[in-house]
Amino acid sequence: MDSRINEEHISTPVNSPLPDIPLNTTSTDDDVLYAHLNPTLRADAALPAAVRMELIKHGGVIEHKAYRTAMDYAHWLLTQPLGVAPMGMLVTGEPGAGKSTVGNELVRIGQGRVLMFQAGGARNMRDIYGRIIEALEGLVSKNARTSDRQHTVFRLFRAMNIRGLVADEIQDVKDGTQREHQQVLTSLKMIMNEAKVALICLGTPESDQALRIDKHLKARLRPFRLPQWQANQDLVDLLGVLETSLPLRRPSELRNEQVLNYLAEVSEGSLREIMSRIKCAGVRAILSGEERLDLAGLKAAEDPPPRPQGLESLR
Repeated sequence: MDSRINEEHISTPVNSPLPDIPLNTTSTDDDVLYAHLNPTLRADAALPAAVRMELIKHGGVIEHKAYRTAMDYAHWLLTQPLGVAPMGMLVTGEPGAGKSTVGNELVRIGQGRVLMFQAGGARNMRDIYGRIIEALEGLVSKNARTSDRQHTVFRLFRAMNIRGLVADEIQDVKDGTQREHQQVLTSLKMIMNEAKVALICLGTPESDQALRIDKHLKARLRPFRLPQWQANQDLVDLLGVLETSLPLRRPSELRNEQVLNYLAEVSEGSLREIMSRIKCAGVRAILSGEERLDLAGLKAAEDPPPRPQGLESLR
């Protein structure tokens, strides 16, 4: 791409969008212009504004320390040799901490060998097996007995070579009677033993209590906690990754005390809220021509950017 820096580029006003840079040359001088970005992502900053806004809105997985540690252990579980007694893990965090991101990413990298289902609302073995069959996009007969559903699950797991089962919202299983609660946990343990799959449970911090009545199952689930974000070094590191990955054409200023305190307060520690604010601010920065993030831009991003003029329908 041609990024020769001329007087026109240097004198572009801050409040005017920077011109889109052609991508049909092989010059590497862009690395100087976008030196604040990760070298593998610098080409994104030369893309048209509309494309860059879509990249920001779609986002991506931010591999912070706690996420990376949990994913490393999940990969270890899923790559154990056949015949090794399957183990599992319990990933907990407050709403918005990124638990579902862990599950969705495991499904993505599992390429059909990792299945995720919703445990919330399940009250017995029959419910659990039905949820799993539905997650496999199978038809669940209302009249099918528990044993029939169980047989179907085990048969499909063998046929599809399923290696991991992700149970989301696991804390909800304690809402039934004690007998129902025990049945759900027994069914999960049976799936681990009979289908030879790793079990990854996702839930709120109350999930630990939900699993406590089955000591054998709980002992096989290594705990991991996704943090509530505070104004500390972990948040500094997270914002550092964002500064070098968002396709903005000027360096952002996020790693300072004012920004840390602001984001920790408005998000109440939720990664989902932090990322929502960052995405909104990033899109607004491109629309305004500011092309960078700072405290003022984050505060302005309390409201989403205005709709495009003349918009008549969604595309």
